[in-house]
Amino acid sequence: MEASSISNDLSSLYADITKGKGKPLDYWEIAALLEVYGIRDVDAKKEYGFGNVFDMAKYMQKYIDTKIYPVKSLVSWEELPSFWVRIVKNYIRGLAFAMPMFVQIFFTLSIGYAIWSGIDMDKTKATVIALGTFLALIVTGASAQAIGRKGLFYLKQNEMILASNVTKALFNVGLVLVVAIGFILMLFNLFFEVLPPYYFFILIMFYFLLSFLFLNIAVYYMFEEYNKILYFFMLGMVFVYIAHALLKIKLPEAQFVSLIVLDIILSFFAYRKVRDLKKKNSISEGEGTPRASILFYSLIPFYMYGFLYFVFLVTDRIIAWSSSVEAKPYFIWFDVPYELGLDWALVALVLLMGLTEISIHEFMYRINDMIIQYKYKEYQKFNDTIFSFFKKFNFVYLVLSIIIIFITYFTVFIIYKVTQLSYVENFFNGYTPFVYWVAAISYAFMVNGLMNVLFIFSFSRQNFSVKSIAIASFVNIVVGMILSRMFGLEFAVIGLLVGSIIFWGLSFKYAINMLKKLEFYYYSSF
Repeated sequence: MEASSISNDLSSLYADITKGKGKPLDYWEIAALLEVYGIRDVDAKKEYGFGNVFDMAKYMQKYIDTKIYPVKSLVSWEELPSFWVRIVKNYIRGLAFAMPMFVQIFFTLSIGYAIWSGIDMDKTKATVIALGTFLALIVTGASAQAIGRKGLFYLKQNEMILASNVTKALFNVGLVLVVAIGFILMLFNLFFEVLPPYYFFILIMFYFLLSFLFLNIAVYYMFEEYNKILYFFMLGMVFVYIAHALLKIKLPEAQFVSLIVLDIILSFFAYRKVRDLKKKNSISEGEGTPRASILFYSLIPFYMYGFLYFVFLVTDRIIAWSSSVEAKPYFIWFDVPYELGLDWALVALVLLMGLTEISIHEFMYRINDMIIQYKYKEYQKFNDTIFSFFKKFNFVYLVLSIIIIFITYFTVFIIYKVTQLSYVENFFNGYTPFVYWVAAISYAFMVNGLMNVLFIFSFSRQNFSVKSIAIASFVNIVVGMILSRMFGLEFAVIGLLVGSIIFWGLSFKYAINMLKKLEFYYYSSF
């Protein structure tokens, strides 16, 4: 049947097939829209009088310039909070992410102890507790990173059964790894007697209990429920206080009790959250899960990054504590002035971490919005616009990091001058202020590097992130070892500074290169 014999108007059909979509480029795209709408060649012939769908699309091509098309957008600015409300909200979310660290430091400095620390403990206990904590962070860091990345990926895709199954699998792998390394440690100490039984018991208890805590916390990080993590840590502090202050149980036994109770409660709620995911979308998804070999191969970069990140964070402490020329019973010996300087700097780190949440959200809002506004030939304008925002944000971060570092210092200084408390005075003795300033500057570089890495991660460039933190960790170790042995243990913090600068520099350079070809990285990341 000839097209000229058609008397019906197809403009309403054209409106239906292009509803909510952008302007078609040509009749080929119209044909695709017709087929998606459900119109076949037989329908085009019987109902509309055309030989096939493509003939029908050619006829409807005349409607392309007769309609006003909505601009497709990946970001609905009307539904988002205003700019400053968004900034405050995301900063608080970023703070909540790092707030457990702040809780630990705050209570240690205010009442003398926290969930896994205590000012009045003897140096042997402080040393083995710190070693147990470091081991827990390093061993679980890899699994926590994998859970957070892969579990969150499936949650964002609304693949709830996959999120549940994969999270349980990764959690179990992390648990097996914790137990295996714990067993090796027990055999090692049994044969070589590095630590007396009681002190090794303290180390291994903190190692197991904190590892279990960190794995459960990773589940809540996956759900991005940072506020609940803070509530659980506060609850843990309540348990420690009740056990130690009211029931008169000595430290660290009171902390063991608190961690056992907290682990049980946290495990119960974390398990329920993961289990309940299966109640959603179960009909449409089915029960398929990725092959274990493929799953873990895809997660190797995240495992490596999580492991190396925590190695980087604790390296300078291990180097400093092992470099003292004073007589000490063990190879590694807790150093109070050095630890005070780092804890002081960690307060600045917590305040800086709030900015990471702002950075990734604001960047992705603008990238996803701008990618629609520019045509494919205008890719350079798109790159330049995002690069301009990147430069402005980094300048703002530089100013804010300087302000935060100084505010943190002078807040403690004012507290010392007003209260004259003896333990606050310790912050201004010896090399503690030196460690603070160097560590705080180091953390400022490190957080900026983390922002770059988050940006790089969001475009599926995981391997570079692993390389950057690996190089930074190596530099941290080498520089810290050399300087601490030549000039004194406090110079181990210079290794942290140089490593942080290297981490920032490598990630910053890679981010700049990405921004110059952002259109390529954007589309190749899917």
